[in-house]
Amino acid sequence: MRRMVQFIALLALAIAPLAHADDAQPCDDGTIAAVARWAGIKGKLVSWDEQGGLIAAAACKAMPNAPGTMIAAIAFDTNHEGPGGDSGSKVQVIALVEAGKVVAADRSVIEEDALTAVGSYRIDTAPYQLSPNVRAFGVVFTSSARGASCPDANAENELTLWIRDGDRLRAVMGTNLDGWTRVEGTACSAGTGDARSESAHMTIAVEKTSSHGLADLSITAHITQTQRKNNEYSDTGKRTARTVLKYDGKSYGIDMFRNFWYPDSAR
Repeated sequence: MRRMVQFIALLALAIAPLAHADDAQPCDDGTIAAVARWAGIKGKLVSWDEQGGLIAAAACKAMPNAPGTMIAAIAFDTNHEGPGGDSGSKVQVIALVEAGKVVAADRSVIEEDALTAVGSYRIDTAPYQLSPNVRAFGVVFTSSARGASCPDANAENELTLWIRDGDRLRAVMGTNLDGWTRVEGTACSAGTGDARSESAHMTIAVEKTSSHGLADLSITAHITQTQRKNNEYSDTGKRTARTVLKYDGKSYGIDMFRNFWYPDSAR
């Protein structure tokens, strides 16, 4: 789980950030309480911005084809580490809640470091209809970590697709939604010297073909090429790259640092 660091002009120009500022996805108290109860978490179920608060990040959204089912993604600060750190761990729960009760869920631990820190969640309810009886939903995790000071490449905004498997939720696909790579020159030159980079935003589509009973998925990278020349920055072109993922009976693969779209010189 990684976050792209926009600390110099080259990276800032290369990245086209996701515009989700208006997509508020609050969780009501009843949903948070139900998820905490399922996970065995007790304490002050409010934002960790308040003294003793356990909620590091949360997002909730109703399932479009089942409005009585609420999708919840919550990170609990059970160790009371507080916001701003990057060396702790958080309990993550992804859950489906119906009538105040968790009906399916997954619990895991987010280990934080210089590249990964709990930032925010967004629920993606695009129509990921993988079969007549299986519809996936997505959870996008955005890290708040500062990251490396001078990367040659980076990735951010992790999308995980989940499906229900009885009383469990199972992750079947993962990808970063945004990426950046140096093509020529260096990002560490602090605005001097010539350099080229490419940035990409990934979109997911459900294909008509299928493998092992579930539809194939395609990832299309929408790529912007950027250059710095004589201390001037400009976009020099756009292109797309595409890859197809096939279900192997367990998953489509989880790779949060995809590079299929990189130019040959950056591989």
